[in-house]
Amino acid sequence: MWDFGFIIPCTLMMVTLLGFYFSRPRPPLLLNKVFLGLLVLEFLVLVVDIISTKVDEMHELFSPATLYVANTAFFVLFVLRIFYFYQFTQLLLSTLIDAQVTRKWLLALPFVATEVICVSSFATGAIFSVQDGAYASGPLYPVLTAVYFLYEGLSIGFVLLRANRLRRQELACALAFNLALVAGTAIRALLPRLLVMDTFCLVAITIIYLGFLNPDLCLSEYGPAFNTRSLRMVLREKSHQAEGHLLGFSLHNYTHERSVLGSRRMDEVVSHIISYLRKTFPHEIPFYLRDGRFALIGTEPHAEERLSMQIQQRFAQGWHSDGADFFLGVSFVYMDNSVRTLGADRVMNNLIIALDNARQTVVPSSSQEAISLVDVSLIDNQVDTLRLLEHALSHNGIEVYFQPLINSKTRTVEGAEALVRLRDQMGKIVPPGKFIPIAEKSGHIIELGRQVLDKTCEFVSTHDMRTLGLNWINVNLSPIQCMQQDIDLQFSKIIGMHHIDPSLIHLEITEESMVDYALLRHQITSLEQRGFTFVLDDYGSGYSNLTRVKHYPFNTIKLDMEVVWDYFKDRDSLLPSIVQGFKSVGLSITAEGIESEEMAQALTSIGSDYLQGFYFSRPLPCDEFEQLLLGSK
Repeated sequence: MWDFGFIIPCTLMMVTLLGFYFSRPRPPLLLNKVFLGLLVLEFLVLVVDIISTKVDEMHELFSPATLYVANTAFFVLFVLRIFYFYQFTQLLLSTLIDAQVTRKWLLALPFVATEVICVSSFATGAIFSVQDGAYASGPLYPVLTAVYFLYEGLSIGFVLLRANRLRRQELACALAFNLALVAGTAIRALLPRLLVMDTFCLVAITIIYLGFLNPDLCLSEYGPAFNTRSLRMVLREKSHQAEGHLLGFSLHNYTHERSVLGSRRMDEVVSHIISYLRKTFPHEIPFYLRDGRFALIGTEPHAEERLSMQIQQRFAQGWHSDGADFFLGVSFVYMDNSVRTLGADRVMNNLIIALDNARQTVVPSSSQEAISLVDVSLIDNQVDTLRLLEHALSHNGIEVYFQPLINSKTRTVEGAEALVRLRDQMGKIVPPGKFIPIAEKSGHIIELGRQVLDKTCEFVSTHDMRTLGLNWINVNLSPIQCMQQDIDLQFSKIIGMHHIDPSLIHLEITEESMVDYALLRHQITSLEQRGFTFVLDDYGSGYSNLTRVKHYPFNTIKLDMEVVWDYFKDRDSLLPSIVQGFKSVGLSITAEGIESEEMAQALTSIGSDYLQGFYFSRPLPCDEFEQLLLGSK
């Protein structure tokens, strides 16, 4: 007699799992289709297993033909099940897509041969036979166990061989469900009367469901759009398909708009956008990639322009929330077909970076940016730069150079500006314009600024500033640093560690930092009370004015080099008037970008107190800067 203690609960659990799975939206993946087939197949195996077992137990009530049909159906489905598990593993690793047709057929031969043996058993009795009206195992019955072990072994081998294609959690799940099948097969071989194999198969299916294909893990929290995880899975599966399109778009100033509208309103707007995408583009797969980023994948080639125009027209109408319409800017990027073959993770990284770059560029909202292979190389370069920066920050490998500030009348060095430098693996300097924007976008600018201040204070504490002729050193303060509520405490702690006078450190703040007047005023006041002095950097590159600047405790205004160069080309009265306006309220003036004696004299004549530029010196490392100062004495 067979023990049914496990198979009945398994059948009920399968019905529950099937019902829940069908009730949720799923990304249109071949992996999902195979898994769905696996669910249906396992359900059929359970049902046919119960039927065939009962028929065998009560064989006196049934004809030999019925026994042959019931048992043949079970063994055919039984062998098909392990092959489906094997196919799922292959598809999970993308090896099914990569494999040549010959290899696919070779690996499928044991399955095909076993199925032929099962179907022909009514004549050969190889797997089973009906003797005296009763079921009896055949001489080749152990082949079933051997085939199970074969495909389970192949699956585990491929998982270990292609482990780099899976994330750590995915690798653990892939091994776990295959090991569950091995355990079930072993117990079935040892205890054939205990119908426990279906239980282990159900365990394997549950691991697959929870680890890979739970529909709720694939959906965004804002409605019927799929998330970043789903997009990565779709890209992984479609990496060998050059047809179709991938269009991404992102909301301008998402973080700022979210703070203005409020989280609840912005969430509602995002939900409206997702609903619009689902309704308007039924043949596209919509994705929400967090932080105001969206993507659409479809099969129609070269559809990006049409889709982006429709979306742009809808954005022009505004989005309704709480009785008001909100108008948001949007930028588009689309993936060149050749780019989509580069692998899911790389495409994902490129898409996210491209979307962030697009919305930070001041361009017409209807513009598009194609990600060509050249652009991918640039984005890959950004990723490499980010890794360089992270490594340098984690190993305190940031360097600080100093560029002299020259008294325009005496032509002596009175101060300096501390400038951060980063080196690549070959020891070459990475341009600041290349890594500083990356540091700001990634949030590393805070630690970068802290290390620059720390190294500057270390230079001040280990050198005699009076002997060197230095009265101060300027340190740049980024807009992101200005938003830190405890920046005064952090900077005071660094100053205290090096036991220096905070008046020796002048903090340079750009006009960009002056967007939030109240916050910046509070931050500057807190730092001023702790002894720091302030410089307004890059004046003329932003939108501040004389009246507004008066309300901040700046002691120096630095003219942006573009303003200086423009004046030197066309010497009108505007810049001299601005300089005299600042000087009339007690502010000193520093002119950046001085590259010749003629420029130095021209800026001195209109009232600049200090000059800075390559004409006097490039930024120098600490030892060379010290030699420069000592050599000028």
